[in-house]
Amino acid sequence: MASMVLMIIFIAITLGLLGFSIYKAIGIVRFPMPKTIEYSKEIRKFFFLTLGISVANVMLFIFLVLFQEYQLSAGDWVQYLFGSLIFGFAFPCFVLSFILHYYAKEVDVKNKKLLFVTMLSGGVASILGLILLTNGVADALLIKNAYPLVNGINFQEGFVSPSSGVKPNLAWYAICILSGAVLVLAICDHRFYKEYGKHGILESTFFVAFPAGILGARIGYVIGEWEHGGFATRVANGEWWSIFAVWEGGLTVISGALMGIIVGVIWFIWRNKKYSIWLAVDIIVPCILVAQGIGRWGNFFNAEVHGNLSEASNWWFLPKMVLNNARYSETHGFAPTGMIWAPLFFVEFLTNFTGYFIIRFAIGKGLKKYLELGDLAFLYIVWYGLTRTIMEPMRDTAYNMGNDGYYSWIWSIMFVLIGCALIAVNHVMKYMIRKHKSEEITFKEVNLPLTYGVSGLIAIFGLTFVIIGSVLMGKSSQSVFLGFNDYNNGLILLTIGLSALLLLSISITYLLQWSKRSEK
Repeated sequence: MASMVLMIIFIAITLGLLGFSIYKAIGIVRFPMPKTIEYSKEIRKFFFLTLGISVANVMLFIFLVLFQEYQLSAGDWVQYLFGSLIFGFAFPCFVLSFILHYYAKEVDVKNKKLLFVTMLSGGVASILGLILLTNGVADALLIKNAYPLVNGINFQEGFVSPSSGVKPNLAWYAICILSGAVLVLAICDHRFYKEYGKHGILESTFFVAFPAGILGARIGYVIGEWEHGGFATRVANGEWWSIFAVWEGGLTVISGALMGIIVGVIWFIWRNKKYSIWLAVDIIVPCILVAQGIGRWGNFFNAEVHGNLSEASNWWFLPKMVLNNARYSETHGFAPTGMIWAPLFFVEFLTNFTGYFIIRFAIGKGLKKYLELGDLAFLYIVWYGLTRTIMEPMRDTAYNMGNDGYYSWIWSIMFVLIGCALIAVNHVMKYMIRKHKSEEITFKEVNLPLTYGVSGLIAIFGLTFVIIGSVLMGKSSQSVFLGFNDYNNGLILLTIGLSALLLLSISITYLLQWSKRSEK
């Protein structure tokens, strides 16, 4: 009883200090005369508040263990205490520096850099602290038979898990999706602020595109599972509302992304005519990968959308709590001893974040002079389509859509081809527009030997994959169910080869520019 009372007290202290810190940070952001603020002094104040939050957080987790009577080894205690200390300090640092770095006005260069470094290191340290903290208590939860973990709250039953057979009214899955969407809004809002010097440009677009994406994800799922999922029977029996019943679960990310992008673009053009739609989609669309990566953690809590059985030792790099929870499948139950259900949600989480940083920084900044506005948005379509093209055959067949499982996979392949085609058309059309407007075109500088070399490599690469893919498809028959077989592998290679040949048009436009300039 004493442990529970003390735990509640330290919960109140932790949340109180964190709330007060955020309140003070927002007050600084909204202060009408930012030049009078001594940012160095304010940052020191936040440092001491964060120390207080960290200490209170450690005490909170100590009394949580005592209250739950978890049996921790010495090694577990070390991880648990260090993790709670690091997380308790790093997470408030991340939140407060994020607010001040992105929204505070007229911060001097020195403190701006300090806030940026604190934000990045705080984010990384928060993840590290959370891993250590959960690793410390993961085995104790296993002893207590606490897996699968709670995945939400039911207003009648309280906390529920996937094994309880009770649907949560407030699901962690929905919170993960919403958290990812809000983070993307904050990131994109800052990018727009840097471009146009104004916050809030995207708010109306977010409030339209986000629900449109959820609705599109549901409709795509219903179409794919019309017969296999029983929707045809339900609608025939008068349950037409089941098409829109997103609370039942069942969403297709590909159709959701497509619907959200289309509705968002239309709304943005209508409401924000003075801003470039091409710059907007290059900022917003690749950032969807961040939201999708965070949203995938909803599959972790629901113990769903995993792969086939796999040796647990093959996934030694996973945090213990993720590894332990992967022993359970909401479809098949617990895996045999020493086995887990392959946590594909974690793989897709990593590939989504990797894709965002590659598109945003490696390509967006590293190859900036070779890009046209719109390329980064179309690269999102290519990246996500390719990710799902590779991962769909790895899924447990229970999560493949359609009677034969090919529905989502074919859509993924189409995403790759459509994305590459859009990039090619984008470059050709921009070249034609510039040429049509004036013969005195200011051409981009063309490194002729490099352009010829890259064009040749792309052509050889594309033709080779087209030939190999065609041969594999021609000598084998299509499998009844989705999987990595000769026919499907050939289709993947054919898709990549055709995509490469489509992108060859980019090199051709540069060669045309050089040729035109040479004639002059």
